Amino acid sequence: MSSDPRTAILNAAGEVFARFGFKKASMEDIARRAGVGKGSIYLHFESKEELFEACLRLSHAQGLAELETVVRRASTPDGRVRAFIQCKLEQSARTPFGQRLQAETIFDLGTQALHLVPEMQEKDAAVLARILAEGNAQGVFAVAEPHLVAAGLVETLSGSVIKLMTQGLSPPHRAALDAYFEIFIRGLSPPREAPHPKN
Repeated sequence: MSSDPRTAILNAAGEVFARFGFKKASMEDIARRAGVGKGSIYLHFESKEELFEACLRLSHAQGLAELETVVRRASTPDGRVRAFIQCKLEQSARTPFGQRLQAETIFDLGTQALHLVPEMQEKDAAVLARILAEGNAQGVFAVAEPHLVAAGLVETLSGSVIKLMTQGLSPPHRAALDAYFEIFIRGLSPPREAPHPKN
């Protein structure tokens, strides 16, 4: 447990929300897990909604930092796109606190988080748009609208989140996604010129 009460509260709240969803999570349980009095929570957060939003923002900031680190390790633009996709899939497939989330819990949390999703997707898309723009500058990619393509890919990835969070990333599912995204990555490259016919 963290010696900083706010961090301890956020960590405990993240666990409670992941286990029980937003509606069933109680401030009493969060306080007990954090090792603080219930009143201490309200010194840092005005409401359960504010606490949930802080947890979500913290989790996304940590995920974004991990994404940036993973992408930087790749040495080529297409390698960075692959790293981006793999990292986002693995982040979605991780089991919070060793448990698969129930679809009902994901729906409950998603409903509560809906107003934050566009902002978080925009930040993820900005990372990918930068990679695409760099690839364009190097002549590796020919993407007319990097931000639009990045936003589309992030939206596509978000469509897999519920399955990944409830079932994980099985080998057949991983192989299917890898094959799909390989075609996407190849489509970023400039079209090859057709060979001129010999006279």
